[in-house]
Amino acid sequence: MPEVAELEKLLQKVALADQQAFRDFYDATAAHLFPVALRILREQGRAADCLQDAFVKIWLKAGEYQAGRGAPMAWAAAIVRYQAIDELRRLPKDQPGWEDENWEQWGEQELSADPRMVSEKQLLLDCLEQLPSDQRQAISQAFYRAASYDEVARFAGEALGTVKSWIRRGLLSLRDCLHHESE
Repeated sequence: MPEVAELEKLLQKVALADQQAFRDFYDATAAHLFPVALRILREQGRAADCLQDAFVKIWLKAGEYQAGRGAPMAWAAAIVRYQAIDELRRLPKDQPGWEDENWEQWGEQELSADPRMVSEKQLLLDCLEQLPSDQRQAISQAFYRAASYDEVARFAGEALGTVKSWIRRGLLSLRDCLHHESE
């Protein structure tokens, strides 16, 4: 992947409607951005469509990118993520329910050959396994499926406040576990 400075220069050119710069930006980032959409939408075709729509937004919003506010990949990934969440929310509500989710399999397509990434994912999965089931499922729904608190509460059949508490306590436990395990 190109350096941050190179991606920033490409975005500056894209903001000026430079089609070659846009192709270069696409070529440099699409393979890294596709897993963002795939993790949320969990279907190759939908993720590909989402990525295409996100790149249209990147083309149109390139002039809004501000180098001092974050890396180009983070900016582009946020656009893809929001696009995927929008598309997920437009899907029929008969998607797999709370109990049907296989959270351990999510993101498998994102793993690279980088052993550090594999190790970090395993550490996260180990820490997730230590959480009570309700917290683990609520966090998985909220972060891997991009479900809103209301959607998680509906899936769980619980009050909204209860679900928010599960997620907050679960995230605090995850933070402690990850910090402890990384020492």
